[in-house]
Amino acid sequence: MTESGREMAPSIYNLRRLLKYRSKSEMLEMFDGQGQLVLIVAQFMIKLCSEDDPVIVLLKRLDHSAKLSWGYTHYNEEDRKLSIFFRSFMEELQVFFKVPNSMSTLSPKELVAAFIDFLLEIFEEILNLQLYFIHHVEDSIQSLKMELKFLLIFLGDTPSQPTELETTKKILADIEVVANETGSFLYSFFFSTNRISVTGMKQTLSDLLGNVELLKENIKKHCITVAKILPSGVTRQTSVFSLSLVDSILDYLKDLMNNKDVRIFDLKDQIETIHQELMFLQSFLTNIEVEKYPQLEEFFIRIRVVAYEVEYIINSFAPVWYLTLRIPQVMEKIQLVSTQFREKKKMYDAGLQKKAEYLSQQLSLQALRPHIGDGNIIGLEDVKLKIKEYLVGGPSNLQIISIFGMPGLGKTTLAKNIYHDAFIRHYFDICSWCVVSQTYQKRNMLIDILMSISDIGRDIILNIEDEILAEWIYIILEGRRYIIFMDGIWNVTAWFDIRLCIPNENCGSRILFTSQIAKVDMDTLSRSFNSPPRFFNYPPRFFKHPRFFNYPLRFLTHYECWNLLQFKVFDYEQCPPVLVDVAKKIARNCGGLPSTVVFIASVLKKLEKEKSLWMDVAENITSYISKDTNDYMNMLELSYNHLPMHLKPCFLYFGAFEKDKEIPVQKLIMLWAAEGFIQKAENRSSEDVAEQYLLDLINRSMVLVAKRKSDGRIKACSVHGAMHDICLRVAEKENFMKVMKDQLSIYEEHHRLSIQSRSTPSFSRPFGLHVRSLLGHLPDPSAFIFSSLKLLKVLDLSNTDMSLYNLTGSEALAVLRFLSISSIPSLIKSFENLEFLFVDNKEVVEIPAIFLNMVKLRHVHFSGGAQFNESLRIQETQDENFLLNNLQYLSSIFINDENDEKILRFLPRIRTLKCRITLFWDSSENCYRYPAFGFLNHLESLSVSFRPSYVSDDISREVIDLQRNLRKLTLRNFDLSWKQMNIIGMLPELQVLKLRDDTIEGKKWDTGEDEFQQLRYLELDVLQIEHWNVSYSHFPRLERLVLRSCQNFEIPVNLVYIQTVEKIEVHGCAESVEVSALQIQEGRRALWGHEYLKVIISH
Repeated sequence: MTESGREMAPSIYNLRRLLKYRSKSEMLEMFDGQGQLVLIVAQFMIKLCSEDDPVIVLLKRLDHSAKLSWGYTHYNEEDRKLSIFFRSFMEELQVFFKVPNSMSTLSPKELVAAFIDFLLEIFEEILNLQLYFIHHVEDSIQSLKMELKFLLIFLGDTPSQPTELETTKKILADIEVVANETGSFLYSFFFSTNRISVTGMKQTLSDLLGNVELLKENIKKHCITVAKILPSGVTRQTSVFSLSLVDSILDYLKDLMNNKDVRIFDLKDQIETIHQELMFLQSFLTNIEVEKYPQLEEFFIRIRVVAYEVEYIINSFAPVWYLTLRIPQVMEKIQLVSTQFREKKKMYDAGLQKKAEYLSQQLSLQALRPHIGDGNIIGLEDVKLKIKEYLVGGPSNLQIISIFGMPGLGKTTLAKNIYHDAFIRHYFDICSWCVVSQTYQKRNMLIDILMSISDIGRDIILNIEDEILAEWIYIILEGRRYIIFMDGIWNVTAWFDIRLCIPNENCGSRILFTSQIAKVDMDTLSRSFNSPPRFFNYPPRFFKHPRFFNYPLRFLTHYECWNLLQFKVFDYEQCPPVLVDVAKKIARNCGGLPSTVVFIASVLKKLEKEKSLWMDVAENITSYISKDTNDYMNMLELSYNHLPMHLKPCFLYFGAFEKDKEIPVQKLIMLWAAEGFIQKAENRSSEDVAEQYLLDLINRSMVLVAKRKSDGRIKACSVHGAMHDICLRVAEKENFMKVMKDQLSIYEEHHRLSIQSRSTPSFSRPFGLHVRSLLGHLPDPSAFIFSSLKLLKVLDLSNTDMSLYNLTGSEALAVLRFLSISSIPSLIKSFENLEFLFVDNKEVVEIPAIFLNMVKLRHVHFSGGAQFNESLRIQETQDENFLLNNLQYLSSIFINDENDEKILRFLPRIRTLKCRITLFWDSSENCYRYPAFGFLNHLESLSVSFRPSYVSDDISREVIDLQRNLRKLTLRNFDLSWKQMNIIGMLPELQVLKLRDDTIEGKKWDTGEDEFQQLRYLELDVLQIEHWNVSYSHFPRLERLVLRSCQNFEIPVNLVYIQTVEKIEVHGCAESVEVSALQIQEGRRALWGHEYLKVIISH
């Protein structure tokens, strides 16, 4: 048997369907439910066997026979054949009830673990079936199941890792013996066609449990031996480290101690010691940049290992005796690491760890850039002209231009082309080029600049001190019109290192940066010129602060990619007609990156000019780029290597999503937080910190903005295909994550699994001792046993129809932090650490009473709406001391009466609320009213849809009681009076207002002087307004106006004078609205002489 991955594994759909019907299953089974056990074995063997294995061939025939038998209601010839196939298949299954033979991709330990997990799945189903003949041995079966679970815990723990030791080999062999004996027991009594002997079953179970007890004694001795031999043993974990992992484990240990878990009652002192040592290490590591001090990297690795070890031992719910053995061992290990780290800290504090020692060993970014060729800029001619205008035009004082964009866009190629441009070299007296990169050295930059602007010999320059180099550069540049190209700048530090040798005079000089950073800190650059440099006491000259321009380098269009590809492959000749279509497809698939086009062109030049060969390239560009190590992939990966430590796991996580898909930011940052990637920050939520992480990745050109919200924040993002390839390449190499696009193996070693295949028959349940996240399209609708995935923190079932699934064993997911699902699971009370809950329901669901006991919930979303159930509305509102202090986001709920409103008072820290409301009777005030929201002191965003009720229209209604700190407000279907609108206008912090579906009564809107002073975004959707009177002093900060389906309405002409307005959007409105928008645009152009107002019209 060999492990293999296929696009489509054998299907057992027909057999599964047939076994659901009693009339059909009775003719096959020796007892009710035996067919379900056979299906579990079939799934296991599909993972093990190749397509042409005889047992797989037999399985295919069995499934086909089940399909033929399905069409008959009475016993017939097809049923007889099916019975023969079924019994033949049962006889072939015996070989699968022992640990599989060695596979090249799996270690013996992993094979044993996978086999035990398979046995546990069978035991789980046996107990679920409640078979009559196991009544007298059910307790023994439960005991054996618990012992097998412990063996899995041990196999995932550190003492089982040093497989080169004889003691480890011996213990693994002993475990394999017990596993094989258990497999033999299961096959003999549950897969045989013979009568079952309960007496024999009882005796076999007794013998098995006795052997397990002996094995446990040997495991105890082994753990003690290994701890002495390898006191700081290392497990294979991901090398992608984030300090937030330590944050997460510290929180867990704190909860463990506060909750007085009975399992650790006698271990409290040791756990407190572990907590204290981890806190020390975390506090110190927070202030260290490991990229600059590689000699400390060893400690990051060791701390990561011991942190994972603590988490694993406790979260896996090991038996008390094992915890008592292992916790003291881990405590000693972390104390050893802490002691050694303190010694290293003393050296660090004494300044003995020199940054230069590291920097001198680094390759520059330039050295690893792929060779683009002769500097040809096909497709970027217009960009070059624009940059040249910046360089030779404008005022005479110093100007700095930054060309930025993701790696591979051709920034360096463009800059080199401009550097060698004849006009540029004629216009400027001096042209200089230096390479910066993130790991630059100041001295190297000074040498590059001086060598490019002088005739001084290289040997002389290399022996000059830095200060003299800077002085000579200043003297040569002074009074001359110069241009300095700084290639690959990452931050302003490089500029600060050379600014003192750059004269700031009115000579028309220019500095040009190329950078991956979108926003180099221009304010800091400007402040760097607050005082002019002085050499030899030269008097300071009069100077102005330099001007700065950030220029984003765009992607190439499909047409430009095609032209570049054609030039690189065929030089100045034409592409053969037979290859034009496929070559254009190749160009389109390069994603607008010149570097990708150039690399693929080098591949095509080596191929025969045959359409089939070129089509293979077109359909597999990613594999051609990444299958071999090359300069192009090294350049992209170097961008990842240069990320700060805390951003690396966040970037790699993009690989969990399908390529070229937009990713909702809200979901992304919740996943990051649940995974433990986000470090704690004082007075900031983890969501806010995560959003800043995302902005940092965008600023580094690693992530693209796909959509923005009305307030300008990012709604959806994506990564370029080339960067997605890097995510997958690095994530798998670093054991961070694996993307599954075909069949799962019997064992997955990665921490995170993203299943991106919709061919569900090719999948069965994933298993791995350290799997912490499961995302994507999950396996076919078989019983899904979660009890072997106790470490799961993230479970994304949003792409799965949960009506087909059985969440057996999900009560074991005690450390689950993120759950996305199509309905509220009945066992949700077991998820006591759940923080993020997304329910993609199609119909309104009821929120159970247990909701208010889940005190760690921070974000809850119901796509189809939800309402509090009766017991929650009545019982929980009587407990005035109960608060969900962590819940910050709740969407979308119904508020139907005052009891629902009372529940909101248990959510004092809610920041975002989306709800549907109606008027209800207030028993204390004896009147109908809207729900109140003013008591929610932290509320920043509120979206309310009004649902008309039986209350008559003539009943007086006050405006909604709103929190004055609101920044974003959406109202739908309200019919508010203008007096009520004036109250909304006085909200001091309101920045976004959306009024939809006849929210305002009447035809006229007069805004006041003091209203909407902070408003930046206004949306009017399906309103009947005909006249809107606004003064130029109103809406002083309005930036964007959006009108949808508004008729008989004209935009007030006074908007011409509101200079902050940047965009007006008109969608599906009357012609008068469109004309008024264009008139305002024309008026703005006439008044201010620029095109800063953009008008978008759609029908």
